[in-house]
Amino acid sequence: MNETIYVVQGFEAGKRGALKAMPPVTCATESQARDGAERMGVRCAGVIAFAQTADIDAGGHSDPVVLLQLGQVPEQA
Repeated sequence: MNETIYVVQGFEAGKRGALKAMPPVTCATESQARDGAERMGVRCAGVIAFAQTADIDAGGHSDPVVLLQLGQVPEQA
């Protein structure tokens, strides 16, 4: 059985301009993730919304798919 999760990850400027990850926010739908990222992007240095599908039975997962990226986001985000 496959399940897709939607996550919004914000980043704030830390010391010396380094980006610091904020707590991730999970969303129920792709639309909610995109909307949440747009709202969060107003107050963060950067934000990324992504989807990832997991195969619950096999324990594997797909590579994340970026839905929306705004501002400064680390390359490994």
